[in-house]
Amino acid sequence: MPVGRSPRIQVTGRARAGKTTLRHALSLLTAEETRPVDQPGQPPPTLDADLLLYVLPGTADRADRRLLATLPPERTLVVLNKADAIGTRWSDAATMAENLRSDLGFATFPVVAVLAAHTRSGILTDADLDTLHRHRDRPDPPLTLSHDLFTAPDLAPDPEARQALLDRWDLHGVSCAVTALRHDPTLDARALLQILHCASGIDRLHHEIHRRYTAIASTSATTYPVPAKS
Repeated sequence: MPVGRSPRIQVTGRARAGKTTLRHALSLLTAEETRPVDQPGQPPPTLDADLLLYVLPGTADRADRRLLATLPPERTLVVLNKADAIGTRWSDAATMAENLRSDLGFATFPVVAVLAAHTRSGILTDADLDTLHRHRDRPDPPLTLSHDLFTAPDLAPDPEARQALLDRWDLHGVSCAVTALRHDPTLDARALLQILHCASGIDRLHHEIHRRYTAIASTSATTYPVPAKS
């Protein structure tokens, strides 16, 4: 890396993997988002940044594995995005991330980028809290198993409010918030937002990116010291 230049970060992966959402969730607005690695009629993008984030929308397919095999593990992180859609609980996504790490040799992080992006840019409104409290004690487990079940018109006379809640926090966020309020109905908007942020899984990834970014910058400065002024 040339002296005087900050480490470059590239965010790459298949189409609709959630690359843009992840960039915003991590506030990596200066990171380079590549074209999709599976864009028809195009060769894979050139992946030559100091730090690479390879975003997977679930498990890795054959094309992902072939491309990842060409990348150096010391400057590549794999992001298992949309982790809420893997299995029925967070441990299922964590297990898949660990299996990918073992199979591919890359540090792998389960993340729900859309929820992380919402917690970074939004707040839980009074209307959000009212809707969550109205439904927190419903005994039916399928309530948050799907968008259709949560917004079913015959569930309660507030389908528009439930849809608005989903639009703002998605199903994983709503499920986590309802569960938290069942355990402690006194939680306020700030506490719930912190819980949702933690539930996105973004912090572990953010800390590792910061650690590697700092190490890369430090190594560059040590290897190529800037001459002192005479």
